[in-house]
Amino acid sequence: MAPFGDAPIRTGESPAAMSAASPGAAIAVHSRLPGRSLVRSLVRSMQKPLALALAFSPLTVVPTTALAGAPECTVRVNVQNRASGWAAPLDRIVTVRVLDVSLREALDRVAGLARVELSYSNDLLPPEKRVCLTLDRVPVGAVLETLLAGTTLRPVVIGTTQVVLAPSRSEGRYDAHNEPMQALTSVNRRASVLDRVVVTGTPDGASQRGSPFALDIVDGASLSRTGAGTLADALELAVPGIWSWSGGAGTLSARFGSVRGSSSFGVTTPKLYLDGVEVANPLLVTGLDPSRVERIEVIRGPQGAALYGAEAISGVINVLTRHDGTPSGAPSVQLYTSAGASSTDFASRAAFVQDHGVSLRGGSGRRTYGLGLNINSLGAYVPGASERRLLADADLRLVRATSVITSTARLSLQRANASSDLLMGGGALPPASSDSPRFAGDTVVGQELAQYTVGVTATMMPSLRWTNTLIAGIDGYRLQGLSGAGVPVPLAYVEDPSAGQGVADRGSLRTRAVGRFDLGERGTIALTFGAEHALTRDIEAPLRQLVAPRDGKVAGMAPATVVMPYSTGRLARDQRTSTQAAHPFITTWTNNSGVLVQANVGWRDALFLVVGGRAERTTGATPNAQVSYLPMIGASAVRDFSGTVVKFRGAYGTGIRPAHSLARSATWMGRTSLGNARDLDAERQSGVEGGFDVLMSRGFALHVTGFDQRASGLIQPVASTTTTAGSSYSGYRPTRVVNYVLQNVGAIDNRGWELQASATLSQLRVAAAYTHTDSRVSGVASGYGGDLRAGDRMLDVPLHTLSATASWTASRWTASSTLSHAADWISYDRLAIGREMEATDKPREISGAGLREYWRQYDDITRLRASLSVRLARALSLEFAGDNLLDVQLGAPDNTTVTAGRTLTFGLRTQF
Repeated sequence: MAPFGDAPIRTGESPAAMSAASPGAAIAVHSRLPGRSLVRSLVRSMQKPLALALAFSPLTVVPTTALAGAPECTVRVNVQNRASGWAAPLDRIVTVRVLDVSLREALDRVAGLARVELSYSNDLLPPEKRVCLTLDRVPVGAVLETLLAGTTLRPVVIGTTQVVLAPSRSEGRYDAHNEPMQALTSVNRRASVLDRVVVTGTPDGASQRGSPFALDIVDGASLSRTGAGTLADALELAVPGIWSWSGGAGTLSARFGSVRGSSSFGVTTPKLYLDGVEVANPLLVTGLDPSRVERIEVIRGPQGAALYGAEAISGVINVLTRHDGTPSGAPSVQLYTSAGASSTDFASRAAFVQDHGVSLRGGSGRRTYGLGLNINSLGAYVPGASERRLLADADLRLVRATSVITSTARLSLQRANASSDLLMGGGALPPASSDSPRFAGDTVVGQELAQYTVGVTATMMPSLRWTNTLIAGIDGYRLQGLSGAGVPVPLAYVEDPSAGQGVADRGSLRTRAVGRFDLGERGTIALTFGAEHALTRDIEAPLRQLVAPRDGKVAGMAPATVVMPYSTGRLARDQRTSTQAAHPFITTWTNNSGVLVQANVGWRDALFLVVGGRAERTTGATPNAQVSYLPMIGASAVRDFSGTVVKFRGAYGTGIRPAHSLARSATWMGRTSLGNARDLDAERQSGVEGGFDVLMSRGFALHVTGFDQRASGLIQPVASTTTTAGSSYSGYRPTRVVNYVLQNVGAIDNRGWELQASATLSQLRVAAAYTHTDSRVSGVASGYGGDLRAGDRMLDVPLHTLSATASWTASRWTASSTLSHAADWISYDRLAIGREMEATDKPREISGAGLREYWRQYDDITRLRASLSVRLARALSLEFAGDNLLDVQLGAPDNTTVTAGRTLTFGLRTQF
């Protein structure tokens, strides 16, 4: 018998008998046929001979005595239909027996047993169809697909427990005996996780099987096991090619050191969506509640820009939150609380850590809703420091006969304080021969952030061929304090760095229409037509740059001017007069419009071709309107073997990022010259990726991807220094002034390899990812005055990154451990730069080519995390977690960034 064969048998045996006779799956579907009494009599008369014959046959199912009075059933067996081939929650194992009931009643019973929420329209169910179902330990996905054979419905996963029975293009077919024919090819193909439905990188949410991208999916359950509390942590643990640096004390924004290399200075970041709504500034979305996340889908590289437009230069991240309800529909509340301590080398005692959360879910079927609230804080791991975060969200989903409407709202309030002196300033620098840090601790500055998202998504299926999607939303933030990412001079030498303010709001409207058509009997084509418009308001406040009074007057410096006295670093706060330079707030309105066309062609469910492009027009970011054309082409070939699927894929794409972007304006480098940024060329990245995937039905998977991309027009803040007369109460002294001007660097080549592997062995699941990234300057632009030269490695980009995860699940406890490692990168020696700012005799150049003297090669850094969850009762669990177990507190990506040390917490989780 072929590994994916099936055997039609007429029987009425019990589940126990089937289980004893066969390790395979037995699924029975009843059909009312003429001559029913005669067939029943024949089956009973041939019962014993048939059982003996099948017992010695190569089939895996042996029928036994029929149940008295049970209707006859048609059994179709698929011995290879294993749970590992189905996406959650369709992989749940069920044992079911229903006799002569309506299709609707059978669906409801199966949903109840599997604790899966089914949403469907009664109008699409055949009212006359009745079924008889007898099965033992099979995936619920196989059951649903069997029950729906002969109808126009197919199961589509839209949540962690919610499945929609949506109309498909294929009409129900019947065989010569007027019995519904099952799509055995479709069922067999589900031995591969390539059949997961994804919404990122596909026009309307389609199978991952035909995607030419290296698309990664991180589900919420994995996030909960690993204990990742931020988006950056979640990505670097599960997605190769992405590495993030900690923002350090007083910084709330994330910092991606590498997304397949560098696509910008300090603001290398993928384009980020929350439930399909575009986020104004991806660097500011850091807080993440794993229990509220359904999954995260990631495209790396510019191949997704044809679908998602400007600023998708490094890739696309789509965070999809939960929209499921409860099995009974009644409200369910989950509570979580934890507390612990974080060690530190820079304060007299450990910092107190706490995290509390509550979530409410309710509804089922056609209406679901949810609310969530999280509060966490971190104490003073540097003098005067503290971090506090509040995250609240809400969601609602309505399912109708031909439409699904989803709405979401999110509010994040965060504050991070830290000593502005940190490792230098105020005469507290360590000796030149020492790397030991010290703190003056005389001031407290940092960042304050309020970030919100509101959006609604409507998916309409007016016919079996067309799917229309409309997404409308608004995202914005209010920021106080700027990040020093990308600027070599430490913020300890910036006069009042917390004065930088930013306000931004982005409203977006996206619409798509996808039509699916047959190309004969073996081919399909999906045509996508889309349009998008985004309106952005960006309000930037000038920085306060001050010097001490001279002749009774206050000298106000222009924005982006950094003032450093030779002798004492910064002027003491009690010796200067604070005032704000007379510069008005600057408001920028940016309009971005785009249209796209894409064709996805499939042949024999084995060969796939994607061709498309996008035309985009941007106004307001530059003096003149910018028009860009973003092409994309990709192809993949998939071959199914016995229990194994092999896929080869390749894609080319182009992406752009305007010179004036919200991600850049949230950092110091974005405020260097507000007018200058609008005269620069846009950053652009294009390139190819290719690779292969090997997936086995036993839970082993291997993914290999190579990429070759070129980023051109990268924008860097280039420093220049001048010496002016300064003053203090003790007399005049020279003052060094550093000005930054944004310049296009030239072209950067990003090349490398990505490897992923995972395996499931009974209760043990292991996964690992490795990336080799070579990011180098291939040429500099004419007139460039910075510190990079052709052939140089890009700063802050690790050559090697590695992550590994292992988890063990038992009946009452779950344990997991994760490791992330980066090695071999170049960054500035910021301690040496700080000492130079203190120099009084023959100061060296700290701008232009002179900065090359302060480059330093950093070896490696490793982050280790572990967690343990023990179920004390049915709805009560005790949880232990350890983060940064190797106690790394300094040196990533430079020698002045301080992070929290080893953190140990314990907590309780309950649900009622």
